[in-house]
Amino acid sequence: MDMNIRVLSVPNEEIKKRRGFTGADWWWDGELDLEVRVASELEDWRERAALALHEVSEALMCKWLGITVEQVDEFDAKYQAEHEIDLNAGDEPEAPYRIPHTFATAIERVFCGVVGLQWKEYDERLSII
Repeated sequence: MDMNIRVLSVPNEEIKKRRGFTGADWWWDGELDLEVRVASELEDWRERAALALHEVSEALMCKWLGITVEQVDEFDAKYQAEHEIDLNAGDEPEAPYRIPHTFATAIERVFCGVVGLQWKEYDERLSII
């Protein structure tokens, strides 16, 4: 069976339509087709690529570990309702996808270092989209 990974840069308003999340989102379309969306408001291609790498890595690790998109979405929605919007809900100890999120963040940070993005400035831009 073939796997397809489709990453699109779209306006943040488009991302919000699926589950109300901002910045980025991922889901499986069928068994092996991964859909990823990142906010086009990130004007630097390196920032969009870093965020896309995070989302793809997280989704693939979740799949391998048997963590469903429904589990991730449910946790994120509950977290968002109970807290101020926080892009790092996956860092919470009770997040069902904490381990994939942590590894995906490491991949994202390494990419940022290689392509010359300052993590602090990049992370601050993510928090305002």
